[in-house]
Amino acid sequence: MLFAEVVLCECCPKANALRKEDHRMQHPAPQPFHTSDRVKATFLTGEDPRLVVSFTGIGKPETRAQDEEFVGYGTQGGRNHVLFVADTLRSWYNDPGIFDEIVAVVERYRAAHGIAETVTFGNSMGGHGAVLFAKALGATCCFSISAQYSADPAVVPEETRWQEYRDKIASFTTPPLADAITPECLYFILHGGGDLERPHWSRFPKGPNIHHYLVAKAGHAVGRRLKSGKLMGVATRYAIAGRPRAFREALQEPLDLHRPV
Repeated sequence: MLFAEVVLCECCPKANALRKEDHRMQHPAPQPFHTSDRVKATFLTGEDPRLVVSFTGIGKPETRAQDEEFVGYGTQGGRNHVLFVADTLRSWYNDPGIFDEIVAVVERYRAAHGIAETVTFGNSMGGHGAVLFAKALGATCCFSISAQYSADPAVVPEETRWQEYRDKIASFTTPPLADAITPECLYFILHGGGDLERPHWSRFPKGPNIHHYLVAKAGHAVGRRLKSGKLMGVATRYAIAGRPRAFREALQEPLDLHRPV
């Protein structure tokens, strides 16, 4: 079988350095599942009937590549199926019809592999996707890192980043994430504390199924903090298992976690 070392990407230009922990190990190369002019999906099969849908961020700023994210963490040593989904337009899933196309791709994979449980993952634009799609996919758990609350300037007028991509969005068809959250899913949401990410984390709703924490002095680089502290493995493990107390206790001290106020 072909093996490849996959480099994960985030919106943060410095993010590639944080990927070493997961990808010192080699993993089977994800295989093509679906390609259109706006969606790319690749997959790794697993032993258990659980699917992790890993939504990709905007990718490397210097290339058009959007590499698969959470490869080793999502598979958990080959136990889980993982479907890596990229919005290749970087539209934050706003391109007309793209939402339904992605849902149909996931449903087709689940039907083909007898999937009984779905979990969503993502970082930055991918973290937005993880929350946005959790309800439509019937996800039991969602792990979202540094998610934008909305890419729509009418919803988050303070945000000025990623204009290269946001300026190309002709119409904003997806709701702000508060309208996408369902009580049927456990949400594990991490943001960097401070003013940089405040326009997004401050708008997230609160609820008994929403385990939302801020990481001190992390900015948009929460993923990097998890990786550099060798905490991504434990974070993804407890998120997949739906164990909010264990998730909090494992991360609270090393990341100085605190609740949004």
